[in-house]
Amino acid sequence: MSDQAASRKHLYPNDSHFVTVLAPTPQDARYCDEILREHGVPVEFLNSVIDVITRIRQGAGVVLIAQEFLTAEARVHLRCAIDDQPSWSDVPILVLLAQYENSTHVIADLLSLGHVTLIERPLRIGLLVSTLKAKLRDRARQYEVRDLLLAAQQASESKSAFVANMSHEIRTPMTSILGYAELMSGLVEDEEALGYLSTIRRNGNFLLDIIDDILDLSKIEAGKLDIDVGRFDPVRVIEDVRSIMELRASEKGLDLDVIYPGQIPQFIESDAKRLKQILINLVGNAIKFTRKGSVKVELRYSENPPAPAPAKHLNGESSSAGRTPETARSSRTTSQNGNPSRNGQMQFVISDTGIGITRTQQSRLFRPFSQGDSSVNREFGGTGLGLAISTRLAAMLGGSIDVDSQPDEGSTFTLSIDTGEIADVKMVHPPADARKIMSQPGPAGDIHLDCRILVVDDRRDVRFLSKHILTQAGAIVEEAEDGQLALDAVALAARRGEPYDLILLDMQMPNLDGYETVRALRRMDFSRPVIALTADAMQGDMARCLECGCNDYLSKPIDQRELLQKIRLYVDEV
Repeated sequence: MSDQAASRKHLYPNDSHFVTVLAPTPQDARYCDEILREHGVPVEFLNSVIDVITRIRQGAGVVLIAQEFLTAEARVHLRCAIDDQPSWSDVPILVLLAQYENSTHVIADLLSLGHVTLIERPLRIGLLVSTLKAKLRDRARQYEVRDLLLAAQQASESKSAFVANMSHEIRTPMTSILGYAELMSGLVEDEEALGYLSTIRRNGNFLLDIIDDILDLSKIEAGKLDIDVGRFDPVRVIEDVRSIMELRASEKGLDLDVIYPGQIPQFIESDAKRLKQILINLVGNAIKFTRKGSVKVELRYSENPPAPAPAKHLNGESSSAGRTPETARSSRTTSQNGNPSRNGQMQFVISDTGIGITRTQQSRLFRPFSQGDSSVNREFGGTGLGLAISTRLAAMLGGSIDVDSQPDEGSTFTLSIDTGEIADVKMVHPPADARKIMSQPGPAGDIHLDCRILVVDDRRDVRFLSKHILTQAGAIVEEAEDGQLALDAVALAARRGEPYDLILLDMQMPNLDGYETVRALRRMDFSRPVIALTADAMQGDMARCLECGCNDYLSKPIDQRELLQKIRLYVDEV
């Protein structure tokens, strides 16, 4: 870059103010310099096409270049530089046409470079100056768009960081509230006191549901919500939802029925966790807005899904808007290896005898932070996030959520998702009461541990809770309140010849946090399992735990059975 171009940064900090010129001759350059400076147009002069291309990649304002320099090879390099611009950038290029006749093909090739304007010679000064100033204004607006995009990105990142931090600050004390309430339940025999403890746990879990909704919405808006596709039994998901929601229905005197009217695939390929999340929201809403009667869940399979009815979906649009292009394809296709393939739609129909929804309310139903109307919020509560999140998740699973409802006549929500490739899956007809054949997990007390564990957490109440759970299961437990003390304890245990079988490590601690601690542990050749215990439920935080050297992670508050199962899995491997 020339000295003039280098000093330009100091004089004019915004590149959009500059015209970069590659003139045919030095005399033309001097003439152009006089004209443009006389009209107050900042200008820089370069010596070669390579310099011009470099300036375009650096963010040139407007480029003025003579056709003589635009050889076939130069046009190729120039086109690459233009194509590599960020999405907000479309650098204007003015080409001074040579004083000979150009063919239509040459003109078309020049115009195909991008934002190109052709200037004939001899120059008409007024036209050149007015064109350059107009292009500089266009370029300045592009830089304004860039600044707005950067500001929006920074705001989104700040919001995500704030939400993640608030999740940590709320989840950490909730670990103690829910954990100690569960411990108290094992020490109290009075039925009334047990009811109070049950209320504490139930409302604590409701609070966690709200936190999870806010986190999910933040992740969806940031494009950071991942779908983990795997093969699973849809009946097991339905029965898990039934077991979770049955108590809530019985508390309101409602029947919760699950119906399997026909054959369905024994397995489908989707995200079981996200499907369960959607169903819990839909069934939970049906129970919430039903005062008497029943809630019914029906599971159907459609190999050739019918055209969607004009039910309201996502801000009042037709339900077909929620379907991805992949789900619009025929359910019978041919796989890449030439073998017949099969896929279709699983439909989960949740109907209730509740208050119903007007058409006006349906148009607002799937918007974030929105419910049918303010009276609904006052009577039934809620954040208005669940359906907005569920609709977006359904689209990510290759489907949609449709609603059919009339006031005082109940509502029917239909969740449709893509089954994935199921050519090798047999069709089955689940029994009417499928939960009888579904193995239920036993109590946490049936898990026995025979190992040495180090619990690292800066909060004494969390350490005590973790130690109590692990000791009750048979483990020998020692504690450390920060990362540095954990490193000292690991080194001492190694010298004693009694190394820890596993470390349960909180990731947010003073002095030395969990991320640096696990890196240091791996540098010390500690090769045994480290499970991150974190209140940061964002997907990126969990990935960061694994990247730093943890074997797995658990989100606070602590789920006693999940904690013991995961520890036993890793200890058995050791």
